[in-house]
Amino acid sequence: MSDDRLPNVFSPLSIGPMTVQNRIFSSAHQTTLTRDHLPTPEFLAYHRERARGGTGAIVMEATAVHPSGLLTPKTIAGYLPAAVDAMAEVADAVHENGTGLLTQLFHGGREQIASAPRRPAVGPSAVPTTRFHVEPRSLELTEIIEIIDGYAIAAAHMQQAGLDGIEISSSHAYLPSQFFSRRSNVRTDRFGPEHPLQFLTEVVDAVRSRVGTTLAIGVRLALDEMSESGLDETACAEVAAQVSERLPVDFISFTMGDSATFSGGAFIAPRPRSMPESILARLPERATGGGPVIMATTRVVDIEDAEQAIARGLTDMVGMTRAQIADPHLVRKAREGEPIIPCTGCNIGCIGHYHAGLPIACTMNQATGRETELPQPVVRREADAASASQKRVAILGGGVAGMAAAVELASANAAVTVFERDADIGGQLRIAGSAPDHEYTWSAWRDWQETLIRNLAIDVRLGSPATDEELTGFDDVIDARGAEPFLEGKFLRRLNANVVDAWSFLQEPLRYRGEHVLVSDWGGEPTGLDCVEVALEHCRKVHYAYAGAEPAVNIHQYQRFGYLTRIDVPECEVVPFAQADVVDDRVVLRGSFSDRVRALPEGVTTVVIAHGRTPRYDPECAKRTRVGDLDGPRGLEEAALEGYEAARAILENAE
Repeated sequence: MSDDRLPNVFSPLSIGPMTVQNRIFSSAHQTTLTRDHLPTPEFLAYHRERARGGTGAIVMEATAVHPSGLLTPKTIAGYLPAAVDAMAEVADAVHENGTGLLTQLFHGGREQIASAPRRPAVGPSAVPTTRFHVEPRSLELTEIIEIIDGYAIAAAHMQQAGLDGIEISSSHAYLPSQFFSRRSNVRTDRFGPEHPLQFLTEVVDAVRSRVGTTLAIGVRLALDEMSESGLDETACAEVAAQVSERLPVDFISFTMGDSATFSGGAFIAPRPRSMPESILARLPERATGGGPVIMATTRVVDIEDAEQAIARGLTDMVGMTRAQIADPHLVRKAREGEPIIPCTGCNIGCIGHYHAGLPIACTMNQATGRETELPQPVVRREADAASASQKRVAILGGGVAGMAAAVELASANAAVTVFERDADIGGQLRIAGSAPDHEYTWSAWRDWQETLIRNLAIDVRLGSPATDEELTGFDDVIDARGAEPFLEGKFLRRLNANVVDAWSFLQEPLRYRGEHVLVSDWGGEPTGLDCVEVALEHCRKVHYAYAGAEPAVNIHQYQRFGYLTRIDVPECEVVPFAQADVVDDRVVLRGSFSDRVRALPEGVTTVVIAHGRTPRYDPECAKRTRVGDLDGPRGLEEAALEGYEAARAILENAE
């Protein structure tokens, strides 16, 4: 790609008083790289790397304007005077690379993700909110005025810090948008639902009165809240039209989703299965000329899609946020024609880490969130010539852990051979890729591995489990042969129903076409829910029995919400707090908490067992470096990280 291929993306744009060098931006997203409600050196390094990568603008994460608006214990507090110096350091680092810097002024209102002891939550009215189970009290008029002044104070702090702009968060059912809807606003004063934009109007006016026209001022709005109780596309369009016509803003930034509901929450950072098309496919045609600059972000991962949307006039700037979490140098690489690390949409290290209270990370790029410690990966266009001094390393297993090790070693010019017993690489990710929710993640990962294998000259031997003789002569061996389904012997006897392990079912679902299937899910990872989705495509009737207090307890909520939305259909009956067991050579359901035994639902012909995994261990493993699920079954993130770390250890020992 080049400027010629992407002329609109690589054109400058004026946004009020600021000018950006290109039309790609990184939208506000939480990094958890904070301490005492202020940015850390890791926060600075994270954003500096994306500026080095050439992005046109960065909108830093939610920055609270008042103590009552702290969404989490890790939220930046823009109302603190100490924020000025901390933000000034970030501004200096980002501006060195010509990138514009904004921050998002934020108040969560009744939406609060906090651990005990919690502050009292507040909102326009005392209406509880479903997703985070928060029970707010109604704001007093004097408190509303104090919060509005908090926006102005925080804006002044950002101005003193040398930022270029302010985005006022008015999306995702946070405080300003809580005033938009009767769902959360039953007030009878001037801030009541008859005047839905009154609060936002006074906020914008207060900010303008404090900073004048020295900063670009804009608002973040939902294009659609994507929930039954939230604002639909038509209502959101009306809000946007009024903001554009009535408020002195330089830009409007569109996004998707609703923080107040489970269904809408799935679209804040949607997985590909929940939202196959990005926000760009939903943007309406607009009249040319005049009005605020339009920005849009949600699941845009291809820069050519951004080019087409800008060319059509749908938007002026495109947020490629998760894409730049995966590869902070995406913009520069697009310009220079280098391979770009893809975002697979797994959501594990980015939004998943946020809700776990952990620093941001990425399964595709181990340097993300560790910019103070690790350099960015470098992928050569062609492999270096072999030399006698090359370190020779064998990798047993071509799954995620094995390939992560192979790539890091080959990037350092080691001679790497991967022995994979199956006909393709990928391991469990390949099996998961046969299910709809992981299809995109698998294909994006597989395509990227093909690029890496070719460019780094990795010798991948498929259908080859490796013999002792073949391993002779290697300097090091990394064992990444993974795990296999755990299926207790009691399920292998002749029983009243056919029993199959989850992996076998996912790989050959057509064998069970038209059958009545029960999926027994212990709930540790996504496999059981993948089986349910596949069964709904091929089987006549599906029962889903899950063993925990809730299904998929170890899956981050943005994936879990999508699964549970899709299986809530008449063809699937959910059986809570139970899993399959065997009593007197009969498959039964046993209560997880009560131990109560009951018969399988009438008509069940096949029981799919998703009861966890066990390592593929043999005595030789003790002699080697074990990584990923061979060392203990866990997830995609641990596999990628441990493969990388094992490779780094070998390289460091060789120095």
